[in-house]
Amino acid sequence: MPRRISPQARRRRSFTVLAAILVILVGAWSWFAVTKIYFPRLDSVPEGLDVIVQLGGAYNMDYMAARQLAKELNVPDLVISEPTGLQPRHDRYCGPLDGVDVHCFAPEPSTTRGEARGFAALAEEHGWRTAFVMGTGREHTERVRLYFSRCWDGTLAVNRPMSGRSVSEHLRQGFYQSAGWARALTYRGC
Repeated sequence: MPRRISPQARRRRSFTVLAAILVILVGAWSWFAVTKIYFPRLDSVPEGLDVIVQLGGAYNMDYMAARQLAKELNVPDLVISEPTGLQPRHDRYCGPLDGVDVHCFAPEPSTTRGEARGFAALAEEHGWRTAFVMGTGREHTERVRLYFSRCWDGTLAVNRPMSGRSVSEHLRQGFYQSAGWARALTYRGC
C-alpha cells in the first residue's frame, strides 16, 4: 500500500522547492548583475579610431566631455544621440567643433536599440569601421555592446561616460538596466 504524505510534509516539501528556486534565481541574477551591470568590461580607446559616440540620457557634462575627447584625440567624427529634441540642448552639444564633424540624431525608438540602429545607418553612410561608444553609465556598457554588435559589424569599444555617479544612482541603474536586459534578451534583432 502506498504511503500517504501528510499535508504538513507536503507544505514543507513545497516550501523547500520554492526556497531552492528562489536561491537559484537570486544567485543567477547576482552573477549577472556583477558581470554585466556593476562590473562590466570597459574598453580603452582603440587605435585608428574613426568615430566617438555619446549615447543619450547622459549627464550634461558627459556630452561636453565627449566633445573634448574627440578634439583631444583628433578623431574626425563625433556622434551624439540627442533624443530630447530640445533646441538649446541640440545647439549646445551638436554645434560645430574645430576639426571634428559632429553628427547628431534623435534615435527611433528612443532606446539603446534605436541608438544602435541610428549609429549603424550613419556608420554605413560615412564608412566608419572603428568606434568608441560611451553609454550613459557603467551599468549600461554591456547592453550597449550587445545592441551595437547586433546592428554594426565594425570594431567596437565601449566604455562609461567620463563623470561619476552616486551610489544611489548606481543602485537605481541596476534595476533599470536589469529591465533593459530582459527586453534585450527577448528581442534578438537589431
